[in-house]
Amino acid sequence: MSWLNSVDLAEETILSVPLEALGASHGLSVASTRMYQRFYGLKAAGRSPDALGPMLSRVLRTALERLPDTGARTGQLIYCKTQTHNTLSDRNWLRRFADEHGLVHWETYALSMTSCASALVHLHFAGLASGCGAAVEEPVIVLTGEKAFHPSVARLSVGLLAEIPAAALLNAGPGSWHMRGTRVRHLPRFYKNPDAMEASDRRNLQDVYTDALIAFIGESLHAFKDALCDDFVFLPHNLNRPVIQAVLRHFDWEERTFHGDLEHQGHAYCSDGFINLRRFERCHDPVPAGTQLFILAAGTGVTFATCLFERAPSV
Repeated sequence: MSWLNSVDLAEETILSVPLEALGASHGLSVASTRMYQRFYGLKAAGRSPDALGPMLSRVLRTALERLPDTGARTGQLIYCKTQTHNTLSDRNWLRRFADEHGLVHWETYALSMTSCASALVHLHFAGLASGCGAAVEEPVIVLTGEKAFHPSVARLSVGLLAEIPAAALLNAGPGSWHMRGTRVRHLPRFYKNPDAMEASDRRNLQDVYTDALIAFIGESLHAFKDALCDDFVFLPHNLNRPVIQAVLRHFDWEERTFHGDLEHQGHAYCSDGFINLRRFERCHDPVPAGTQLFILAAGTGVTFATCLFERAPSV
């Protein structure tokens, strides 16, 4: 896999709901609302008025408009998610979903074991499979987005979850972004979600998390060194602002970082990387050829993932 053609978000349907109005869905008390505001800079979270199926359908249909012959060619539709209990889980739902959108010849997969890092993790393994630069004829659509309808799936100790779907179209001919490198690191000791961990493991995770993330970013920079330009832009995920600030201080990256709208959006499960890339495009239109984006994602489990994109010349 080597080209990213487009990212579609259906942003016009997303509501930015103030924290004070998220009591029912996110279980926020007055005290917890103040905590999220003070420590994590949160003022609102993105909510979709649609159920999960229609929510994903909006962005998939837009992506398919860029592929008028999808019904006659093969491709891959991959849904990246974080959990099973807040998404469709029937054995054949994704197959039916694809068929309903005319993708009867496409293969379908769902990826969830790496939680919120799953979208970038998929890009990593797909890139390895294709040589990360070899020509790949089949188009791929990576679909992300989940519903945050209950506190158990809508709230983390370090941030609030948002309902923002994304569809990233890849390998549909020469694209806007060239994928120059990917990297993944899994910390198997912390495979459980924090709420299910032993107290000792939770303490150990807190002790090592920031240092492990910084070490992983350093490994990624070394792995990308032959392709990395001096003026690359860093796009972190929208979660755990204190840890991200520690990363920026360590690498002295405050001036090269492009932040997503954490204050009014929250953390959108696997969609963060795609959302922030699309926001960067809008804020820097037109994006100069050669611009590099170094994107970071992290998921419970614990999994870290990075991807280096480089802007292609206009086609």
